[in-house]
Amino acid sequence: MRKTTATICAAILTLSITPAFAATSSPSMPGMPGMQTMTPPPISGTAAMMGGTKFDAAMPKVISNIKLTDANGASFTMASLKGKYVVLTDFFTSCDMICPMTSVNMRDIGDAVKKAGLSKSIKVLEVTIDPQRDTVSRLKAYQALYNDSSWTVATGATTDLKNFWAWFGVYTKKTENDNPKTLDWQTGKKDAYDLLHDDVIMVIGPNGHWRWIDLGNPAVSNPTTLPSTLKNYLSTLGRVNLLKPQQPSWTPSAVFGALQEIFNLPIGSKMKM
Repeated sequence: MRKTTATICAAILTLSITPAFAATSSPSMPGMPGMQTMTPPPISGTAAMMGGTKFDAAMPKVISNIKLTDANGASFTMASLKGKYVVLTDFFTSCDMICPMTSVNMRDIGDAVKKAGLSKSIKVLEVTIDPQRDTVSRLKAYQALYNDSSWTVATGATTDLKNFWAWFGVYTKKTENDNPKTLDWQTGKKDAYDLLHDDVIMVIGPNGHWRWIDLGNPAVSNPTTLPSTLKNYLSTLGRVNLLKPQQPSWTPSAVFGALQEIFNLPIGSKMKM
């Protein structure tokens, strides 16, 4: 994974102007490789106290009814999660620059949710942008590296996930693998391709409305908790991002702050409102 528009997004978020449009490319003809087929909602918002932007955008049924499948083979939709708060991010298991650290943060958020006794109320969810490679068995092997099931990793059909992430304004594009020396952590073979994509962390409310977004690299609190298999898989830039992530960056504290500020949920260090 390589950064695309996160720096621009961060500047726009600071100005509280339409974050979703900042995270996507210009509209193009459906079906073209790497291009989006849906348009993000026309949203605007205000800065959240702990970072990111808060707003309110209803998720359309065509998106909320997309079938997702977790690492255990269980199917669900965003609509089936109504009544729960959903912490959502994009990732793919063949990423050697950012996504392993995203998963560290999502694991830590899932652990905090469990510790707070909110597992029935909050769903912590990573959905792949690479369904071609990220099969159920691949997801299961990936999550097993973390030895933790406090959060959910999921895949889906290729067209469905392209539309899913396009609505959230997440740009994705398949590109040539320019790091041929890196061998896949599971197969030991050269990765056939790489993916450019935006890095975002979001919160969906229990009514199915998109309520908060932050952008940038995940800043992990303890780099030593990254599974050794994935640490060895990181590219040179990935190793730099593990220890000193490029800015902008986000932490679990920003997610906890959003959950407190918007929904008054008792998780993380208590904020002063």
